[in-house]
Amino acid sequence: MRTAAIYARVSTPRQGREQTIESQLAVLKSWADENSYELSPENVYTDEGYSGSRLDRPGLDALRDGAEDGAFEIIGVLSPDRLARKYAYQVLLLEELGRSGCEVVFVDHPISNDPNDQLLVQIQGAIAEYERALLGERFRRGKLQKAREGHFIGSKAPYGYRYVPKRDGVPGHLVVDETESELVRRLYGWLIEERMTVRQILKRLNAGPWLARCGGARWSASVVHRILSDPTYSGTAYANRYRYVPPEKPRARGPTSGENTCRKLRAKEEWIPIPVPPIVEEETRRLAQAQLERNARLSFRNNKKYSYLLRCLLSCQSCNLAMFG
Repeated sequence: MRTAAIYARVSTPRQGREQTIESQLAVLKSWADENSYELSPENVYTDEGYSGSRLDRPGLDALRDGAEDGAFEIIGVLSPDRLARKYAYQVLLLEELGRSGCEVVFVDHPISNDPNDQLLVQIQGAIAEYERALLGERFRRGKLQKAREGHFIGSKAPYGYRYVPKRDGVPGHLVVDETESELVRRLYGWLIEERMTVRQILKRLNAGPWLARCGGARWSASVVHRILSDPTYSGTAYANRYRYVPPEKPRARGPTSGENTCRKLRAKEEWIPIPVPPIVEEETRRLAQAQLERNARLSFRNNKKYSYLLRCLLSCQSCNLAMFG
């Protein structure tokens, strides 16, 4: 009796909630029973919420490791696009698994080494890539259209707001969270009136009774800076602010190293304004941006002209931060 493994994948958690994973596994388990394959629970691999256009998936990695260790002889997958959306990735995986001595069977589309079947795999891979690109473009244009109609895009509200989902014909929108908005106004006051830096504000937050939204006691500098620089807090959110490009210096080599993962600001003419309830006045935001720019000019990392002998060897008596020129 040959040992088998099965692999199932869905792209979104919503698909997983709608039993798509279970329906795939039911078909694959039935295939294993009909062919008298030995299928143990540890040889059932799934990926829920992972795109088929990437290879770094936990379930797929475990499947590849099992194949390399000789844990099974045959692998059942519902169709080629469940294994990978890109034809190049399909070829890479099939060759790798074949070298490990594993046969891959697509239950819905059985494929042999016949040239006609191999051509069919290529066509299916190309169609899957086209469908993914088409859906992505439709989704992008749909979001832009909603933004032009004044709908807030995204279900995660900035700190200080709560997102109210679409209900009874009323589109999803933001409302002010009174507790969080009070802290937002306090942060702007510390920045403008006391001329504090983001690092000083972060130190005061972490020493005080204020908790981050996640419930942890530690705040991050990126969250504080985003609150103090985001135009949403003065009454206007913007969609289409960024475009995604490949990073100039990828941090790691891998299947996603050349993909568009780096944000780059678009020209302001391309931004789409979305009115939201303001938490601070526009003049307050203008003063905050001026202070952030001043802090950046005086920042230690930007002091490249002079080398001071006692730099960072002295500390401020009031805030205990290291002093520098």
